[in-house]
Amino acid sequence: MARARQASKSTPKSPKAKKARASAPVKVSPRIARRERRRGQSREEIIEAARRVVLREGIGATTLEAIAKEVGLTKAALYYYFPSKDAILFELTFTALESQALAVDKAVASSESGAEALRAVLDETVRGFADRLDDFRLTYLHGQLAAPGSVHISDEQLARIRPLNEIAYGGAARKISPGNQAGVEPRLMAFMANLAAIGVLTLKGMVESVGDPLLYSDEQLIEGFARIFAAAAEPTCQG
Repeated sequence: MARARQASKSTPKSPKAKKARASAPVKVSPRIARRERRRGQSREEIIEAARRVVLREGIGATTLEAIAKEVGLTKAALYYYFPSKDAILFELTFTALESQALAVDKAVASSESGAEALRAVLDETVRGFADRLDDFRLTYLHGQLAAPGSVHISDEQLARIRPLNEIAYGGAARKISPGNQAGVEPRLMAFMANLAAIGVLTLKGMVESVGDPLLYSDEQLIEGFARIFAAAAEPTCQG
């Protein structure tokens, strides 16, 4: 009888049983789930604290000690969430880029033509950042303002950013005719619309910071660029 029990214990599991066991959902204890929620919340608080410090002190003067003080943690505790200052600054940039890309993609999804899609890229980018130019500066300009070599982005971080390009430009590119009047590749045209919007925001932030606003309103600039891109995106006539 003992041998029979021993034999039954050593009987290998069938492939079907192994597959079922492998596909079974992994149970997470309530304690671990709570800890992960707190960790995610703490990361968000640290990122927001870093944003305040950067805007107040500038990127060059932002240190882990300053961020830790702002959020009410020790520097050692900060390392539990982020390995370096660069990692925190990257998350600031990534969060803004991801938010913009998703907003543009949603706006483009409701458009019915290449011209409408390009207008959506322009409109959503300009309006999305117009009331939060500080976030725009952090996202697009802080790398230029920081001292050379002071900003580091790893291959892993670049790998997280690159898919955002498809989210931001892919939808518009698919709605632009490859045989357009401008003869410009659709994805390049979508990217150029985004560049135009970034140019508007850059100039807008520059002149408003010295109290000399642009002669043209955001609406006029969006409309002007939208008409230019609409003409360029018009399909060529097929003879």
